Parts: sequence; C-alpha cells; structure tokens
Amino acid sequence: MTSQLRVLIVDDEALIRFGLEKFVKKEGFIAVTAANGKKALEIIEDDEPEIALLDLKLQDSIGGIEILRIIKQTRPHIEVVMISGQTEIHGAVEAMKLGARDYLEKPIDFDRLKHVLDSIRNERASHPLPSATGEDFGEDELNFSSEKMKKVSAIVRRLAVKSDLTILILGESGTGKNYLCQRIHTMSSRRDAPYVQIGCSNIPDHLIESELFGYEKGAFTDAKASKKGLIEAAQGGTVLLDELGDMPYQFQSKVLKLLEEKVFRRIGALQDTPADVRILAATNRNLYKQVQEKKFRLDLFYRLNIATIELPALRDRQEDIPVLVDGFLRNFSRKYDAGPKTLSAEGIKFLQGYAWPGNVRQLKNLIEKLVVLSDGTEITLDDIRPNLDVLPPSAPGTVAPLPPSITAVAPTADSLPDDLNIEAMEEKFIRKALEKTGGNQRKAANLLNISRDALRYRLKKMNLMPSSDTDEEE
Repeated sequence: MTSQLRVLIVDDEALIRFGLEKFVKKEGFIAVTAANGKKALEIIEDDEPEIALLDLKLQDSIGGIEILRIIKQTRPHIEVVMISGQTEIHGAVEAMKLGARDYLEKPIDFDRLKHVLDSIRNERASHPLPSATGEDFGEDELNFSSEKMKKVSAIVRRLAVKSDLTILILGESGTGKNYLCQRIHTMSSRRDAPYVQIGCSNIPDHLIESELFGYEKGAFTDAKASKKGLIEAAQGGTVLLDELGDMPYQFQSKVLKLLEEKVFRRIGALQDTPADVRILAATNRNLYKQVQEKKFRLDLFYRLNIATIELPALRDRQEDIPVLVDGFLRNFSRKYDAGPKTLSAEGIKFLQGYAWPGNVRQLKNLIEKLVVLSDGTEITLDDIRPNLDVLPPSAPGTVAPLPPSITAVAPTADSLPDDLNIEAMEEKFIRKALEKTGGNQRKAANLLNISRDALRYRLKKMNLMPSSDTDEEE
C-alpha cells in the first residue's frame, strides 16, 4: 500500500485553512498548515511535504510567489498548487511559468482540487521519487552517497533559505567550497541578484579596500572619478569572500563592521553606505590556528563561526568516488563526443585507495583526461596509472603521491609495457593530447596537467613544434 502523501496548506485566512485541512484529510492525505510564509518555509525545511497548496497573496513579508521560487529551487519534487483570487490572474500566470502544477480560484472548486490531488497521488504511486544520492546539489561535482555528505546536504538546505545569514565554509582545496557557495546563492531568495566572488588572496594588500569598498573622486592622486567597489556592485545579492584566511589583518576590522552593521565606507567618503548583501566566507586554512598566530582577528572569527559548513576531504568519503566518477564520465563523454565510457572495477578500487591531495577537483581533472586520451569504451587500471602520478600502494588503501609529471608510471612488472622508453611514451601522450584538442597547445597542456611553456619545451625537444603558431583561444 502506498504511504500517505503530506499536503502543506499555506493561507493567512483561518477559515480557508480549516476547510482545506478537513477536505485533504478526508481524501486520505496528511495535512499540515501554515498561516504565513515564514512558518511554511520552516515546515518545508523540516518535513518536506510532497504537495503544497499555496495562497498567492499572503499578508506576509514572504509572498506566495517567493515561496514558490524557493520550493522549485530547493525542493523541485514538491508539487505546488496555487490558490488565487479572481483579480490575481497575472500572479497565477507567473506562478505557472515558475513551475506551479495548477492554480485554483477562490472560492475553491473542491471537485477540481480532488482531481488535481488524485492525479499527483497516482503519479507518485506509479513513479516514486528516487532516494537521495546527492541530487540536492544538482551537479556531478557534489554527487554523493556517503553519510558525511548527506549531513552536509541537510545543513545546506537548512541554512541556504535564510538569506541574511552569514555562512563560513571550510574544507581543503578542491573539496567544492566555491561551487557550494554558488548553490547556496541560487537556493536563496537572492538568486536573481548578483553573485560576486572575491579572491582575498589575489588582491594586493594595498588595493583590497578600494576593490571591496570603492572610492570617491579625489580620494587619492589617481582617483579621477568615483568608483563602486565589489560589495556595492553586489547589492541585493551574495558576496563570497574566498580564502578569507589570507585577508590582511589590518583590513579585517572593516569586514567585521560590514558583517555586524551591514554598512561600509568608500575611501574618501564622509558617510557609510548600507550594504544589502549576504556574506559567505570560504577558506582552506585553520582559522583558529590563524587566531593563535595573530594572523586573524578573534572577534571576526567568533562572528563567522556561527553558521559553519565543513566539506570533508575526498579520502574521508571513498564511497562517493564511484558516484562522482560515473557523473564525470557521462559529462565529459558528452562534452568531447567520445561515446559511452565506463571505468573497470579494478580501476574504481584503485581510485578508492588513493589519497587525493587535490580532492574532487583532482578526480574531475583525471576523469576528463582519461576520457580524452582513452580509445576504448572501458577505462582500465593501465590507463589510470600513467595519468595519476602515483606509486603502487604499499598496503591496501594507501597510495603515495609523486611530484607532478606526465611520465610517472607505477613500476610493477605486470603494468609496465615491454618497451620502457619513457621519451617514446611521453611523445605518445603529447601527440594524443594535441590530436584530441585539434592542435591547441594550451588545451593540450591542460589535459596533460603541465604548463603551456613546459609543453612547448617538449615539442621543441621532440622536433614537433609547428612552423606557425595557430594556438589561439576559442
């Protein structure tokens, strides 16, 4: 027997809520009610109903259309039926464009409502939703099956909809911090406003204040005109302070003021400017250690450490590797029109024993390279070893990384070819990369995980350098 579906009823009129609740229960559904948008979002977050009956015009700061947007962004599997007055036809049309299942006018036609509810119930009975394996994030970069990532997903869903909450994202390089921040933005009510990523480690110390806050005309010698900073450019949206741990100590007090007072001041200005932005911060550094070393302000650390998401390293969630590999294989096979590709069971087991110092980013780059360079439909362990830069495991589950090189090969008697000419193998890989990229040296270098200069050096050494350089970016 199919389990009962849960129906969320959202209306600020008590009589309508009561009537809908009574009808829904009589039809064999579980009913939960909310008198305003805030309560509705809490129920959606905690209980995840299958159906929502949503009043278009709520006397609340969060209207029906906004709730619909949030549902379709964060819980697209929830079927939404809008309830509107006869004078709200434009809003109903907008709701249908945003993905509402249907809309009902007041006074409600209960026969029509019964038909809609029965249709949804029959569809769910014949096509149940798959269990969660990472689809909450919507991209292969963060597909998962591990319990650790399921917990991360639950935290993200809970925090993303709180559009004014500052969130600190921690994790090693390559774990997906930047991508996760973009997802938090798109899952919030600020999704239609700008998303601005600021690399704190990429801006020189003497320029960081002007880059973030802007300046007034005449504030310094070269200030010929006033200029908006990145914070002001993101008004209404989200700002990611990437690698916050690298921010100059003397500037951190101004970031603290931005977080606490939601204001900033341009260089040379006499008054503060309001900042309607959500701040996300990401770092791969140990901020507590930074505080102890007097490199990070204690008060800023406490201010950031209210809502924290920590992404686990890939080596600590090896059960996610097959899921990630499968997604990357599909994506890159389509991208390069390479046909269906699979990875052998032996290859998967080998990848699960590797330490992954570059985490998901390293795995993604490896799979892209293997898709481009492999000729067969199945990628084997022999394909992986020369491209992963590893020594053979000294014990089950352990693999030691080597310095980057496209010629590193696992030195085992079974895996090495009869011809041990390293230069010939290197030339083979280079020719293959150039063939796959149509002779584009920059793209070939990226596939081989070396610099373009290093590739050109090897081409000259092997007398493969073309007479004319046609290596232009597309």
